[in-house]
Amino acid sequence: MENNKIYDITIVGGGIVGTATAYKIQLKYPKLKILLIEKQSHLADHQTGNNSGVIHSGLYYKPGSKKAQTCVDGRKQLVKFAQEYNIKHDVCGKVVVAVNENELPYMNKIF
Repeated sequence: MENNKIYDITIVGGGIVGTATAYKIQLKYPKLKILLIEKQSHLADHQTGNNSGVIHSGLYYKPGSKKAQTCVDGRKQLVKFAQEYNIKHDVCGKVVVAVNENELPYMNKIF
């Protein structure tokens, strides 16, 4: 990075959220100069790189809530991106079980 370089946007964090944000902004505004700052030595080297690799389904958020909508939309975009760029992934579904009868009402809510 040059000390006198001027950027239109600076994004702090090179995990999935930061890189996805930079990617989407660059697609929409290709002439903008974007700086992505990451404290680790590699992108996605912190929480993103150490997660279970599961794409969040949004299952546990209140149906119709902003969190649920954002999660579902993000999942669709991520799967589409993986398909377009031949990135290995597996959309295999999710199994949700009740471990006792007290959890059955929650199962109905999820369903």
